Amino acid sequence: MGRTERRAGLGPLESEVMDVLWQASSTLPVRQVLAELNRNRDAALAYTTVMTVLSRLAERGVVRRERVGRGYAYQAAAGSGAEIAVRRLLDDYGEAALVSFVDHVDGDEQLRARLRRLVDEQ
Repeated sequence: MGRTERRAGLGPLESEVMDVLWQASSTLPVRQVLAELNRNRDAALAYTTVMTVLSRLAERGVVRRERVGRGYAYQAAAGSGAEIAVRRLLDDYGEAALVSFVDHVDGDEQLRARLRRLVDEQ
């Protein structure tokens, strides 16, 4: 796995952790996430580093964790970097972000039609 660029307000290591979780078919314990992250690294990450990153992502609601034995297993709670960015934007700015988005879409007929279709599908 190559280095991941920063996106959605995530740091480089957070982005890499999310890539591992998005590719997983089930919840992963810290050791499995660590093993995947260290697979192609020259300098291995510490267990505690990855555990801290996962814990902080869980506090922000980006990942879910469940108790497994004495530790936790983690799973992505957001389906993409875009979803993380939208959640953060709405958390930070609430209705003002939504109004600004709609105002922006209002100037583009194709975007407005697509937004209508997406809303109607919900």
